[in-house]
Amino acid sequence: MKRYLFISLVIFSASLPACGNVAGINLGSYAEPDASPAQFSVCHGYGCSHQTITNFTPNQWRAVGEIFKPAAKSPQDELIKIGEAIALIEKYVGQAIGTHDDLPKAPLKRQSTKELDCIDETINTTKYLTFLEVEGWLKFYRVGNPVYKGYFINGVYPHNSATVQEIETGKIYAIDSYIHANGELPNIRPLESWLKYRAEELEDAHNLNTVVSDNLTP
Repeated sequence: MKRYLFISLVIFSASLPACGNVAGINLGSYAEPDASPAQFSVCHGYGCSHQTITNFTPNQWRAVGEIFKPAAKSPQDELIKIGEAIALIEKYVGQAIGTHDDLPKAPLKRQSTKELDCIDETINTTKYLTFLEVEGWLKFYRVGNPVYKGYFINGVYPHNSATVQEIETGKIYAIDSYIHANGELPNIRPLESWLKYRAEELEDAHNLNTVVSDNLTP
């Protein structure tokens, strides 16, 4: 039987009050030893202040798996499949728990507990990526540590994202679901490119999902 352990990948700060004033994410605080596509919790409400338990139906999870058939022939192809899978997963989850209207990014003043900030998105996306990895659907990548950037003193607003790491090269890619609305393709880009842009700029900056190239430029 597959084990979908969602464990701490990285330890930064244990403080998670809001997307804009944290030092990082301690995923150990959100470990779910029994999490699986059949039952798992979803963070929402900013800073994972609310968690709702949900699941994928067998047909839904089968549809996610179909994205990886046939298997990717290149790391580039697999990243695109990962983006499509995360978008579909978000649609299913949004319909199930009421986060389907979550907007791109996050207003400073939360309007509803069904909205998500970058902390919610990072925790959830890392969990979904772990499900994909455990299923054996990822051939070129492994789930990476969440990444963080931004200090007010350097003009970059603090921001977090899930990642994957290319097995052969060690290259890290941000899988950033925060940038776009619920169920849309996440913003996927090399870590160095993700670090270059402010969160508010990423929506219009070069996005991996729109270009098929082995030599992406920011």
